[in-house]
Amino acid sequence: MPLVKIEIRTGKPPEYRQLLIGSLRKAFMETLQTPEAALWIRLCERKVENFPMPPGRSDDAVLIEVALMPGRDPEKKKALYGAIVGHLARDAGVRPGDVCIVLYEPPVENWAEHGEAFAPPR
Repeated sequence: MPLVKIEIRTGKPPEYRQLLIGSLRKAFMETLQTPEAALWIRLCERKVENFPMPPGRSDDAVLIEVALMPGRDPEKKKALYGAIVGHLARDAGVRPGDVCIVLYEPPVENWAEHGEAFAPPR
C-alpha cells in the first residue's frame, strides 16, 4: 500500500498533472507489482513563493515522497527510482535532473487501513 505524494509548482494544466500521476502509477505497478487498488497517489501544487527551487532545478521540478512498508531490497528501490524518472521523462517531459525522490519506510505496525492495523503492536 504505497502512499505517494507528488509536489509541483502551481500553474500546470490538468493534462500534465494527470501525466505525472499516471507515470508514477506505471512505475509502481511495473517495478513493485503494486495492485492499482492499493496505490494511493496525490498531487499537491505549491505557490512559487512557497516552493523555492534549489540551484540547478527548473520550474518544472518534481518532488516525490513515498511511504512504503519495509522489506524491499536496495535493488528493487533502485529499479523503482529509475522507473519513476524514466516514465516522467517519457510521459511528461520532466528532466531527470528535476526529479527528487524520498522514500520512507515506517514500521508495519504504524500502518492501518479500514481501521485495522496491518500488524499488532509489539
